[in-house]
Amino acid sequence: MQTTNDITTRLQGAVKKREALAAQVERLRGRLEEAQTNLAAVEKTCRDKNIDPDRIDEAIDKLRARYESAVSKLENDLSAVQEALTPFDN
Repeated sequence: MQTTNDITTRLQGAVKKREALAAQVERLRGRLEEAQTNLAAVEKTCRDKNIDPDRIDEAIDKLRARYESAVSKLENDLSAVQEALTPFDN
């Protein structure tokens, strides 16, 4: 049979754990609020640029395709310039 001191010790441990968990919940609430604020700011930035935040993946794919196309065009243009300069280099 447990003594009153054992039960009191267990109760104190439980109270400390409860307080620690309550503090953790508060920290997590703060982090959630911060994340929600950041999400709202990002969504606003997207909307300001006429990008639907719910379709951001499509916008990223379009931008990636445009980027790849621009890099390919630059590489082709540089090759054309290099070929045009070749006769003068000899």
